[in-house]
Amino acid sequence: MGILQDRQDIAEAVRAQYQHFVVDEYQDVSPLQQRLLDLWLGERDSLCVVGDASQTIYSFTGATPDHLLDFRTRHPGATVVKLVRDYRSSPQVVHLANGLLAQARGRAAEHRLELISQREPGPEPVYTEYTDEPAEAEGAARRIRDLLASGVPAAEIAILFRTNSQSEIYEQALADAGVPYQLRGAERFFDRPEVRKAGVALRGAARFGGNDTLLDDVVDLPSQVRAVLSGEGWTSRPPAGSGAVRERWESLAALANLAQDFAAAKPDATLGDLVAELDERASAQHAPTVQGVTLASLHSSKGLEWDVVFLVGVAEGMMPITYAKTDEQIEEERRLLYVGVTRARQHLSVSWALSRSPGGRPNRRPSRFLDGLRPGSVTTTGRGARAGAAGGIERGFAGSATSPAPRRTSRIPARCRVCGRTLSDAGEMKLMRCEDCPSDMDEGLYERLREWRAVQAQRSGQPAFCVFTDKTLMAIAEAVPDDEGDLARIPGVGVRKLNRYGADVLSICAGQEVEVGAEGD
Repeated sequence: MGILQDRQDIAEAVRAQYQHFVVDEYQDVSPLQQRLLDLWLGERDSLCVVGDASQTIYSFTGATPDHLLDFRTRHPGATVVKLVRDYRSSPQVVHLANGLLAQARGRAAEHRLELISQREPGPEPVYTEYTDEPAEAEGAARRIRDLLASGVPAAEIAILFRTNSQSEIYEQALADAGVPYQLRGAERFFDRPEVRKAGVALRGAARFGGNDTLLDDVVDLPSQVRAVLSGEGWTSRPPAGSGAVRERWESLAALANLAQDFAAAKPDATLGDLVAELDERASAQHAPTVQGVTLASLHSSKGLEWDVVFLVGVAEGMMPITYAKTDEQIEEERRLLYVGVTRARQHLSVSWALSRSPGGRPNRRPSRFLDGLRPGSVTTTGRGARAGAAGGIERGFAGSATSPAPRRTSRIPARCRVCGRTLSDAGEMKLMRCEDCPSDMDEGLYERLREWRAVQAQRSGQPAFCVFTDKTLMAIAEAVPDDEGDLARIPGVGVRKLNRYGADVLSICAGQEVEVGAEGD
């Protein structure tokens, strides 16, 4: 930017080459970016900007909606076109979104738009109150499993939360329910270290493939890519559990799937052709789809959309976040929730938990942003619920609004069976002990269970962790259950998995050989 300010000849050359500018998401422009835009433009006004002050959610990066709101002042001759037609979300979702902004304050709120949905009517948003966070995660996982069973694609479902630290409990709940998922972070696909490293390896193989022993006797393109990725530590079998290892595997698996699709579309394509395709996609950030339910923070969900959205943890202290103190900060939190609501095309679920852990004090309340919107609530001015408030609030269970499941009973705190400490980590709760407390696990039994799980996963075509997670297998190997009652008491073994895998697991625990027959459900 300094060179444009100091060298008039260079500035004029740039302006001669780039004469017209279009800026999207203009509400997120920082003062530095605005200064660069001004230098590009010079004295010209050939500029088109698109933005929504109600979606300003990046103030921590220096972004401000003032550039958008002051645009007519800086460019008096500008034409303003208000885009109020919403082609994404159902009238019910749009109604709730409008209701959120109707209570907003501040300068951005003064310029808010009243959206008008162009879609057919859909179901009302569902509001659910849970006793604790694990119950909330389990409830979301069960609903998602039912949606998948009804034919909704996993790629059209998302769980959105305020902070990335909330993801672990939902990863665990989805794994326990046998639901595949992908964790979406702030890092773009082709910027991920494992993807960039794989790209270098593929490029090298394309250039020197004749001297690469990995490619000996490998003819077709997908097999070549899998061979190269294997050199980066990737295997066709996904790792158990969640976290960074699983995310890395999913990224490389997405590259393998992209190669499969590319070869199907272009049967004569070479590894060099694929590398060129990857380079082109990287420049456009056209990332391949990783199959599974999306887990994402509200910030990273910006610009995306799904048929079904679960907004979780919508409670005071999380939405707005505890460190939002000023009116401006709180209003940005409201806009962040607005962004989350408008990610949903058709189905929207909003939930909160009364306590963090099982047996904890129920001292939480729903977010103030839902006052007057959720059923039975009132606004700060005392008016009753309005937008999106049809129906009622489901409490403590995870059924649908039309066919609720039985009410959950309050759970006592989980305690370490070795030292007695109260457990809050999902993995420790599965083991019923602290990670660093001594284990009496039968190592041989654990390995036999892992081998059995690998066969089951291969037969069903799903990741191994969808059968049982490592922590659940460890808990089984420590408990060595004698009957279904003992097995059912182990966290991570629900009714569905008990019916499906219980007989095999009990046989293995009894030291018997298990014959892998036709899979039942």
